[in-house]
Amino acid sequence: MVARFLSLLFFIILISPVYAQTTDLNTENNKLKLSFSRTDIQLGQFLRVTLKYRGSESLQSIKLTSWLQKFVINYGDEYHDEDNKGHPIQVLKLRLYPRQTGTLTLPALNLGTATSQAVNINIHQPVVNKSPITLNWEISNLSPWQRQAVVIHVHLKSSDISAHVLLDSSDNKNFLLRPLEPTRRTLNNGEIIFDAGWILHPLKGGNVLVDLPAIRYQLSGSDRRVFYLPLQYLKIKTLPSYLPPDLAIGKLNAQSQIDNTLHNQWQTMITTHALIPFGVSGADRQLAAINGHDISKIKMHYTQLSNYENHGDKNIYYTPTPEWLMPFGNNINLILRYFNPETGRLEETVHSLPRVWKMPQWAWWLTISFCLLSCAILIIKIQPWSLNKINRLKLRKQFKLATSSQQIRQLILYNGPYITLSEWANNNPKRKPLAHKLNKICFSNKDHSNLDKLKSELLMLF
Repeated sequence: MVARFLSLLFFIILISPVYAQTTDLNTENNKLKLSFSRTDIQLGQFLRVTLKYRGSESLQSIKLTSWLQKFVINYGDEYHDEDNKGHPIQVLKLRLYPRQTGTLTLPALNLGTATSQAVNINIHQPVVNKSPITLNWEISNLSPWQRQAVVIHVHLKSSDISAHVLLDSSDNKNFLLRPLEPTRRTLNNGEIIFDAGWILHPLKGGNVLVDLPAIRYQLSGSDRRVFYLPLQYLKIKTLPSYLPPDLAIGKLNAQSQIDNTLHNQWQTMITTHALIPFGVSGADRQLAAINGHDISKIKMHYTQLSNYENHGDKNIYYTPTPEWLMPFGNNINLILRYFNPETGRLEETVHSLPRVWKMPQWAWWLTISFCLLSCAILIIKIQPWSLNKINRLKLRKQFKLATSSQQIRQLILYNGPYITLSEWANNNPKRKPLAHKLNKICFSNKDHSNLDKLKSELLMLF
C-alpha cells in the first residue's frame, strides 16, 4: 500500500512541470487584448478600439455580432506587429459609433481559446458649441408587405442656426432606401428642427434587419456629429404570387389636364408612395384603347419625389387625345389597379379624363362656315323687325317732344305711307277714335287743352 502511494506521488511530481509548462504556453500564445481611446463619449462621436491578438487563429475571423446591437462598427487598418517581447501579433483597428445614450456594455470577445474582458462605455447626450442636440425618430410600419413604402421620419433639434443635416444612402440588397431632403423649421423660442428621413421599400419577404445609414450633423460643411439609429427588425409579408411585378403596392392618386395649346394631348399625373418606375400596370394599354392610337404614341416621364412633405414616385403619361372629342357625353374612365396593403386585396380606382372640344381641321372649317351662314340668314330675317322696332322707338321719343297737335299729326303721316289719318286708322280699329279726335282738333284751328293726355293715348297705340 505504501509502495503504491509513493509511486503515485512520484508520478505527480514528475508530470507537474510538464503540465505547468503547457498551461503557460497556451496562455502565452492565445491572448486577446482590447484597448480603447476613451470610455466616455457623446452620442454621435466615435471611440477607437484596437484589437491585439497573439495565437494561431486569424483575427479576420473574430465575431463582433454581440457589439452590433449597440454600436456601428467601421473597420480600419489590419496588420501584423510584434509585442514587447518580440512575439508576432495581429492588430485590428476599429471605430465604434454608439446607437443610443446610457451605459452600454461591450461583451467579451472570443477567438480560439482567447477571451477579452467586457467593457462599459458611457454615452452622453450630444452638445456641440454649447448647443444641446436632441434626436427623435419614428417608423411608419413594422410589418409591411413586399415593395410597400415604409417611411422613417427623423427629427433633430438644435439651437445653432448655422447647423445643417445630411443623410447617407444605402445599397442594401434586401430593400431600396431613398433619403428624404431635410427641411428646416424655426420654433418661437429660436430652436431649429430638422425634419428628414428615408422611404424604404423591402424587396424580400421574411424577417429583415434594417441598419439605417448615418445622419450627419454639420457645421461649416464638416461633420461635427455622426448619428446612427438603433437596429430595426421588420417582418415583411410576402405578396401573393399571382400579382404582376409592376403592380403598385399602395394607393394611387391621379390628376389629368389637357394642354392649353392645341388640345391634342392628355397629361395624366399619377403619384404614389409605391414603386412605379416602369409605370402603372395596364395604364398605357387603356390609354391606347381610349384614344385609338398605337401604344408607342404614349410617352411616360418618371420622377422620384424625395421631399420630406411630398415623397414617393410620380409618373406623367402624355397621351394624344382622340380625333373627335366633345365636352359632353359619358365619362372617359381610366381604371388603375393596385394592391391595398391595408386590406391585403387587389383594388381599383377610377379616374375620369377631362373632355374638351376637338375635331379635325375640315370639321372646324365646316362648323365655322355653317355658323356664319346661319348668322347671315338670321340677320336677314330679323332686320325688318329690328328696323321697325328702332323706328317705333324714335317715333315715341318724337311724340313725347311734340308741342302741338299739328306736330303729332305730321309725325304720324311722315313716318308711314299715309296721306290722311283715316288711312293710318284703317290698319288698326283702335286708332279710329284717336284719329277722329286728332283731325277735329287740327282742322278746328283750336289748341288741345290737354296735350299730355293726347300723347298718352297715342303712345299706347305704338
